[in-house]
Amino acid sequence: MRSGKESSNGKMLYSVCKTVNPRTYLVSSPSEIDKSWFVNVNSVGICGATSTPRWLMKDVHNYLSNL
Repeated sequence: MRSGKESSNGKMLYSVCKTVNPRTYLVSSPSEIDKSWFVNVNSVGICGATSTPRWLMKDVHNYLSNL
């Protein structure tokens, strides 16, 4: 999940995602991503709060695509 850590919408979205998938992570930039999260993983979902710019989510997508 991609959002500012102080965003109330982001915190709510993170909470909902975490109840569905315990392997949910809240990051504000690709540099916060731990490669070990993706060991034995076949698919990844990326979402962002309402205020998260699309280009920031794209940065996370690009980073993950290059792992």
